[in-house]
Amino acid sequence: MSSETGTITIMLSLFVAMILAVFHLPEWSPDWLAWFRPSWVVLVMLYWVMELPHRVGMVRAWLLGLCLDVLLGEPMGVNAFCLAALTFVTWSIYERLRMYAVVQQAVFVFGAVLCIELLKMLLWMQFLNADFHMTFLWVAMASALVWPLVYLVLRRSSKSTGF
Repeated sequence: MSSETGTITIMLSLFVAMILAVFHLPEWSPDWLAWFRPSWVVLVMLYWVMELPHRVGMVRAWLLGLCLDVLLGEPMGVNAFCLAALTFVTWSIYERLRMYAVVQQAVFVFGAVLCIELLKMLLWMQFLNADFHMTFLWVAMASALVWPLVYLVLRRSSKSTGF
């Protein structure tokens, strides 16, 4: 397949992740269920940086983060910084991550999402006078639990487009 098809696949998967990031739960669902919302954009970005580090890099991560900041109505640059930092760390160890089993990768996903969510919480506390709460643990746990499914779906889509 062509390089153009691969770029469309990457962009489409990131677009779907952004839609899932703002997707509202039904009104009848309990409030605590929102705590278990995986960090979809982080998961998809992590997969593509790990799978194709030469095509998905810091600039794309930064721009995606800025779009996510606008989409979620969060302070500008917070998600951009977090995604760029995640990209840098993943770039540093992507060859090792590729050799791990999906369950071992899920442990890395848990740690990465935990760090990102904790950093966002600390920034919100500093600049927006937000209260500290432990919901970032649940986001990290949900992201780690969903990682095998995200990995499988993106792996199949990347193989079907000829990466």
